[in-house]
Order: sequence, then C-alpha cells, then structure tokens
Amino acid sequence: MLSAARIQEAIDPGLLPTPEQERIIESPLRPLLVVAGAGSGKTETMTMRVLWAVANHEEITPSSVLGLTFTKKAAGELGERLRRRLHTLAHMPEWEESDRERLDGEPVALTYNSFAQRIVQEHGLAIGLDPDLRMLGQAGGVQMMTEILANWPRVLHPDLKIADAAKKALSLAGKLADHGLDLDEGATLLDEFGVELSAAGEGNATICTVRAANEKRLALLEPIREFQRRKREEGFLDFSDQLLLATKIVTESPEAVKQIRAEHKCVLLDEFQDTSVIQMTFLSTLFHDHPVTAVGDPNQAIYGWRGASASSLESFLERFQGAEAREDQTLSLSTAWRNDRRILLAANKVAAPLRESADKAASPVLIESPEAEEGRVTIAYGQNLEEQTRIIADYVEGLRSAHRGERYSIAVLGRKRRPFLAIDRELRERGIPTQIIGLGGLLDQPAVADLRSTLAITADVQASSDLARLLVRADIGSADLAVLGAWARHLALEAGRDPHSALLLDAVDHPPAPGWRRSAQGPAMSEAGAKRLALLGQRLRRLRAMRGRGLVELAESAMGTMGILDDAIADPLGLGSREALDSFIDVIAGFEQSTPAPTLLGLLAWLDAAQEEENGLEGVALEVDPDAVQILTIHAAKGLEWDGVVIAGLSDAEFPTHRGKSVTWSAPAPAQSGWINDSGELPHPLRGDYEDLPEFDMDLTEGRTPSAAFKKWLEGSYKVALGAHLEREERRLAYVALTRAKHDELLVGSWINQAKTPREPSRYLEESRQALVKDLQDSLDSGVVSWGNGRRCEVDAQAHRLLEEELEALGSCITPKPEGEQIEELMVKEEGASFPPQPGPSRRAIALAADKVRQVRAEMDSESEVFKILAELGDSPRVRDVVALLEERRLNAEQHTMVLWSDQVPATSVSRLIDDPQAFAEQIRRPMPKPPSEYASLGTIFHAWAERQLHQASGELWEEPIVGVESLDEDGRARLERMQKNFLELDIVRNGRPLAIEEPFALELAGISVTGRIDAVFTDAQGRTVIVDWKTGVSASRGAPRDRLRYFATQLRLYRAAWMAVHEEESSVRPLLAFVSSGEVVELDELEKKAGLDPHTSLDKLLMDALDKQGEGNQAPSSSSTA
Repeated sequence: MLSAARIQEAIDPGLLPTPEQERIIESPLRPLLVVAGAGSGKTETMTMRVLWAVANHEEITPSSVLGLTFTKKAAGELGERLRRRLHTLAHMPEWEESDRERLDGEPVALTYNSFAQRIVQEHGLAIGLDPDLRMLGQAGGVQMMTEILANWPRVLHPDLKIADAAKKALSLAGKLADHGLDLDEGATLLDEFGVELSAAGEGNATICTVRAANEKRLALLEPIREFQRRKREEGFLDFSDQLLLATKIVTESPEAVKQIRAEHKCVLLDEFQDTSVIQMTFLSTLFHDHPVTAVGDPNQAIYGWRGASASSLESFLERFQGAEAREDQTLSLSTAWRNDRRILLAANKVAAPLRESADKAASPVLIESPEAEEGRVTIAYGQNLEEQTRIIADYVEGLRSAHRGERYSIAVLGRKRRPFLAIDRELRERGIPTQIIGLGGLLDQPAVADLRSTLAITADVQASSDLARLLVRADIGSADLAVLGAWARHLALEAGRDPHSALLLDAVDHPPAPGWRRSAQGPAMSEAGAKRLALLGQRLRRLRAMRGRGLVELAESAMGTMGILDDAIADPLGLGSREALDSFIDVIAGFEQSTPAPTLLGLLAWLDAAQEEENGLEGVALEVDPDAVQILTIHAAKGLEWDGVVIAGLSDAEFPTHRGKSVTWSAPAPAQSGWINDSGELPHPLRGDYEDLPEFDMDLTEGRTPSAAFKKWLEGSYKVALGAHLEREERRLAYVALTRAKHDELLVGSWINQAKTPREPSRYLEESRQALVKDLQDSLDSGVVSWGNGRRCEVDAQAHRLLEEELEALGSCITPKPEGEQIEELMVKEEGASFPPQPGPSRRAIALAADKVRQVRAEMDSESEVFKILAELGDSPRVRDVVALLEERRLNAEQHTMVLWSDQVPATSVSRLIDDPQAFAEQIRRPMPKPPSEYASLGTIFHAWAERQLHQASGELWEEPIVGVESLDEDGRARLERMQKNFLELDIVRNGRPLAIEEPFALELAGISVTGRIDAVFTDAQGRTVIVDWKTGVSASRGAPRDRLRYFATQLRLYRAAWMAVHEEESSVRPLLAFVSSGEVVELDELEKKAGLDPHTSLDKLLMDALDKQGEGNQAPSSSSTA
C-alpha cells in the first residue's frame, strides 16, 4: 500500500503532508467529514485523498471519481488538478503495465447543479420526464415572471407592485424548492401557518403586518403555479427544478441509484457548508453508506440567504450512514497556509463565538504555517465616509509604494456596494488603477451606466432619470438643463397636457432655439446647448428606430452611436472602461441566449434586480487585472486571496447589518424582523432546518389581548433570538473577510455614514482590536511573542519600542465620537452632492492636456514645430499615434480631387454628383454603410406591398409575400397601416390605370450611364402619362431644406427623361411625388420652383458642368489622388 508521504514525494518532492493531512488522506473509504479552516489547504488534501484511494483500491479508477463544488470556476480548477496529479501518479515506478491501464481515465468534476441536471437528463424517463429540457437562467426567470404578473387578470394584493412581486415570487419559489416543498405542500403549510397566526387576532399593527405578509405569500403561489406551468409547456427547467426532479429520481428509482453509485465509486463534496436542505436530501439519498468525503468550514457558511443550511456539516454523518458515527470520521485541517500571524489573531477572535455554538463540527482555531510571517493589521475609524475613503486611499497608496516593483495584489472588500464608487474615484484620482468586480459593480462603472441609461430611454420614453444622465454626459450645463425642463413643460402645455406630465425626451427631440427663455429674468438656452441637444436627440431617435432588433446588436449600436465606446478607448487614464463595456455586452449576450423571447424591457428588469440585490445575481466573468486594486463584496471574495486587503464599512448597522439602533460592540445583537414581514421568505417554522433556527412558539398569554401578547412576545423574545441568529450569519461573513489577506490588512469604518446619527464601531473591528491589544500587551509583559504553532520570538529593545508604538496606535485609532453641531457639519459634507456632477479624473486629465496643447501651440512660430517637439520625446507607440493623427488632420485639411473611373451611376446619386462632385467621389471611393433605420425598413415593406397592389389591380396573379411586417413594432405597424390607407385614397391610384410597375431604365447623360427604377407609371383619367415616385418619409411641402428639394426634383427629371427616351411619341409626361405618410402629392414644377432650379437647364448640362469642375481640379496633381 502506497502511503500519503510516498505519493506526495512523487507529486511534489519538496513537500510532506502534515499529520492532520496524513490522517485525512489515509482514512478508510467510508463517509468522512473534514472541517477545514480558511486557507488550510483543503483542495490539496482532497486531491491527495483521491490519489491515495486510486493507488490503493483497485475498484477505484480515475473515471470513477466524482468531485462536486458550487461554481464552474472551482469545478474546472478541481478537475484540472485531479487530472494533472493522476497523470503523475500513473507514471510512478511502482506500477506494472496492467496498473497503468487501470490508471488511465478522466475524473469528473461538476457543480452540484450540473450534476443534478445530468441525472435529470440521463434518468428522467424513470419518472416519466422528457429529458430534452432546456435551462432557464435567472435572467429568463425574471423576464418570464414579470410577463406573467404584467398580464395577471386581477390584482394579487393591494401592496404588491409588479417589479417587487416578481422578485418576491421568484424568491419564494426558490425557497420552497430549497426546502423540498412542492406548491401543494407549500400552500398547505402556509395556510396552516396563517391559521396559527389568526389566533393572535388583529388588535394591533404588529400582528396585522405579520398576517399580511403571509397573505401575500399565499397570493404569490398563484403566479408561481403559472410560472411552473409555463416552464413545463415551453420545455424549461430552472435550478430549483433540477434539484427537485433529481431528488425525485433518486428517491423513486432504485435502478438509477444503483447505476449512478456504480459509476461514481469515490465522491468528494466540496464547500459542503453551503448545501441546502434539498441538496442534503438528494446527495444523502444517492450516496448513503458510500465512500463520500465532505469538506467544509461552518465558519464560512455565508449563503443562508439563498437556502444554504449552516447545519449541513453538523448532520452530515447522521444523514450519510446508517451506523453510529465514529470519532475518527470527523477530522480537521487547522494550519493556515495563507495568512500571517496577526491576520489570524483577528480572524480567530471574531470566529470564537461561532466555535462555541458548534456541536459536532466546530471549525478549528487556525494556526500559522512554518512559512508565515508576523503580518500587520491596521485599524482606523474616521469621522465620516469622506475621511474613511481618504484613509483607504492613503493605505493603498502606502502599500503600493512599499512594494513598488513587486507583484503585490490588493483588494478592497465591503459588506455593501454603496461606498464602492467613492473609493474607486478616490483611488483613480491618485492614479491608482482599479477594478470593481461582479455584476453589481459592473453596472456601477460609468461607461456601463451610460450604456444602460441609453438602453433604458430607448425602451421607455418616461425614463427621465436615465435621460438626465445622458444630458450630463452630453455636456448640457445646469442653466441649460433648467431651461430644458421649462421647455418640456411649455411643450406639454402647447399640446394641451398637464405640465406635470411633461416628458423630458419631448424637449430633447424638439429642443428650444438658442436664446429661448421661460421669462425675461430666467436663463436662456445657449447656442452650444441647443446644438448638443439637437445631436443627442438625433442619436436617440436613431436608436429608438432600432427597437425590435437583437439586444446585442442594439447595445453595440448604442455604444457607437452615443460615442460611449470612443470615450472608453480614449480614456487617458486607461481605467478599464473598454473592458467593462465588453463584459457588459457579454452579460447581454448571456441574457439573450438563456432567455426565451428576450426583450429589452426584460433585460432592464433583470439588471434592476441585480442592482437592488446587495448579494448580486449571477456574477460576470471579468478578466482580473493583476496591477489594479480589486473592489468587491465580501460574498464575491469567498475563495480568493490577496497580499493586502482593506475591509471597509466596519460600522455597526453597516457590518453587521441590521435595521435597529446602532449599539456598542459588547452589547447583545439588536432584535431583528428577518423573514417575519418579508413575503419572499419562507417562514422559519416551515423550513427543513427549523430545528437549527430560533423557535417560533407564540406566547399569547402575557397580555390583555392575544394581539397584545403576540406583540410583547414577538418584540421582546422572538426578534431578540432572531437578531442573535442573524448576527451569527454576519459574523461568518466577517470571518471570510478577515481571512482573505496574506500579509497586510486594514479594518476601517466611520461614525457618520448615510444615517443621521453616529454609528458605533463594528463589533468585528473592536474584537479584532482587543485581540491585537492583548497580544501586544502579553508580548511586552512576557518579553516573548508567542505563535499558535508553538514558535516563540524574544522581544529585544528595538522590537519592544515598535510594539509600544503599535499598542499606542491601537489605543488612538478610533476618532472621538462626534456630537451636537459637529454631526450636522459632517452630514453636510456627506450630502453635498451636486447636479450636474463635477468632472471625473479622466475628463479633467483631458481638459488639462488640451490646455497644455493650446498653450504650446500659442508659443509656436509655425504648425510644423510640433513634429520637432514630438521627435524630442523619442520613438514610442504613443508618439507614433500622435504623428499619424496630425498627418491625417493635415491631409484632411487639403482639397483633394479624386479621379474615379466609373461609367455607370445610380439615379439616386446623380443629385449628389451635381451638387458636390468631391463628396460624391469620396462616397464612391470609400462607401460608408448607412446606419440601420426602422424608416428604411418600413419603406421597403411599403414598396413591396404597393407593387403587389398594383400588379393585382392590373389583373395579374401576383402573390409575392410581404417580408418583414412581423419585425415591426406596434408603432411601425400603425404607420404602415396609415400609409396603406393614404395610398388607396390617392386619386391616381383610384382613377388611374397602371402602365408600368417598378420599371427599370438606363439613360445616357454626359457620357455616363444612369441606371434606376421607376416606382410606377399611370395613365390618368384625362389620358396623360403620370410618373409616380412613392415617398414614405416626411412631406417636402413646408420647411424642407433646398438640397432635399433638389434631390427630389432631380429624381423626377431623370424618370421623365428615361421614360420619354423610350416612349418618344408621348409629348408630355407629368412626374409627381406621392407622400403616403400624409397623402400629399407634389408635382415636379412645384419642386423646381421651391428648390430654385431653372427648368430650362437640362440634366445633361448640369452633369457636364459638374464633371468639368472636377476636371479643372485634376490640373493640380499635387493634390490629386486616383482611386
């Protein structure tokens, strides 16, 4: 039998397993529980246990090993490590050739949900289930539930709005599934709970609120039932369905269980503390009395909010085997290979109450590894958020300075995302690169927020707050913003609407003229503001015309149209905006792929849910920048590590979070309501892990009435117990945060945050401080620094002085509590936000650079000197880019003449050639695609319909289908119907006879062949020939620019010339435009008059003159180019 030490020697000759690791690796193959502290090498130990099992048990091959964990990333890393190590094991000299064949194979590493999905797919027929089901992700679930509620035939509950109801319904559906309850069981239990509550009467607001929450839960079961029905009908499963169905399979199909157990003979269950009640039932049913090793840390059970049960580790052996558990079936790992000594002092102190409350699976006290150093924990408590942010930036700046030239990773962790942007901004101000991690953080990134606001105003014209963001982005100043608001109210009044219902978007679409003001004393719209508003309105209209297209296509077009991508690329600080936009597009693509019939409103609803959910929805894969400071929530930091870590927001009520009055660190945790009034939560008495939760045993005897007694019991007993329970959940999160740092850690908070009263320092900050103070004092008193691993270090005179300085710093690290007027002053600083916001560091850097460029240009004798200045800077990619841009600018400033060899011109381009030969040549030389337009699509559909109508009116059997109608939105369909109605009412259509429909032609003018197609030619009631060009755009009768009128006139003149060239016998032809949007008809002579054209100057002469102009330009070869 190969020992753990021998296998380790073959895998990594430089390492030896510790005695703890050796006991775990060589433990017999039976249910085994490993309680592993943070950073204690559990993954390495589990890998070595697999190698030992494969090496010493012939029935266990690599392909029979199953490893389960919670994230795809962790599963991928576990699978890769197992494959690599098993490959090394197979090449040890101890093996015969037959052994090597047995060792050939691939282990299986999956997430818990993926494993459940595989069982449903492979064994679903055992319970009569169609295995060909698709996954419905969180985003798709949000959209489907929102649609169900939006179309619900009646009011579910007076206090439930659609957006909130969708969130609550999905939460409740998930909680029912997490605890193994189907809808009928849930309805029965909630009914019974309601009956139990009714015994307390309705004598006060407390019991009425509790009962109302349960009534909402019962009301939500109806849309949840419809949600389940629709999923089945459309062939979808969500994560909750996977686990419920997989549990049903392993409960009802012994054959499936036998086959799965035979396939997976050695099983690893990672992060087992995060499993839910239904996962415990599923896995313990499937792998009962099987070689299963579960590893976890009860101190890191931080997912109670999503159904995880902290009692999973406590009950593991009881659930997974029939025999009584032996003492050696619960082993631990206590050596912290990640953290330095003082980091562990703080973490162990905060975790102490958790260990004391554990029974069978207490997390061990972490001890230092032999390679650990002393480490450093700094504590600070500022006056307000502004000072807290400054302390964080100073600390990060100091760490980066102390480790300049090293690869030293740093992270800022927070319980909540709220302060992230202020921290991010302060660090960037100092030139420190940052990266906010996670979907919630991604949505906070300025470039992403701009794109999201653009999508919001595209979907909803009433999204004024999003439009306000875009107005600021467009450099609309505060005075112009005030004028714009007044103009919006003015437009509403003009339209006969209440000015309070004014739409800001109307004012942007139809901006006021420069100089407009509401009153003689008020500000006037600036000329620059009017121009910027006109441009913004044009861009937004272009995007609204794209509604109905793919979400990714729309988002990418919005990035380009609004200049968001250009700004990100041009960011002088290189702050990751481009990467953030790419990640956001990936998020949208994921939504589009995982959601049936995805819509823009559905995407925005899901993003809103992600923004509101402090713990975040699905994470976003973002490539980590090793040089940037990572900013993320503590939940997102689990499983990660950095050299230096800042834990921000360590103020009571912030962390630990609660809604009660702030209390001192040594006081009991405040009472909390928790699930009681939350309709999205399953009442604790109905949960599968109720035995591990505070007992909900109503006392209705201690009061004048049952309602009064209930209130007294709830406020004075149950909420107190619930507060203590929820504080333990927060403490686990604090432990996770405190164990992320290897060497340096800052614990920081502030008295004044968003609250109106000072908040006491967090109990986790104070407990850490007390532990550090005691350690320093003990070291000074004894003259020895004592380590948990038995190491002892003598304190010499120099070390004694340093310890005294650190002790003094810890005594003064908490600033005095502000009182009276000082609180008001600090609050003013916090609430001093202005609108529009001040420019950020990137914008200021651009402005500063522009000022410097202007200054240097003013001092230059000639523009050519700039190239000398650039040459002095040396050769670098940035200098080469600037030289190229300057050269491009110079070339663009010159007048070019391009000689284009073309003997054929489309009719639609003749007007451009006559008016601006240079622009025409540039377009021919490098054609630029036109932005997609809903109007263009509508025009194509109308022309196809009109062609079919005229062919059928001529007696032809013309049944060509009209393609594209289904892609139109409601507004587009309405416009098409209006065009069709106007078309049928035109005199020439009702009384004329079609001669030609979509008639192609080729006409030679000035030696050029002009080609095109005439929409329709009629004979009218008087027998005259009428050429008609259908126009789906705006009428040309009033206010149309002259170039547009010339374009229309040139087209009609071309059509007339082309028709008469073929039909010479016709002496007169009457060309006209028919604007089907309005039903207006405009004849050629009227167009020529409005456009100022001489009807006696032929097209042939106009073209010859234009070509002669270009020919004159060709005499200057230095400025000519040929394409």
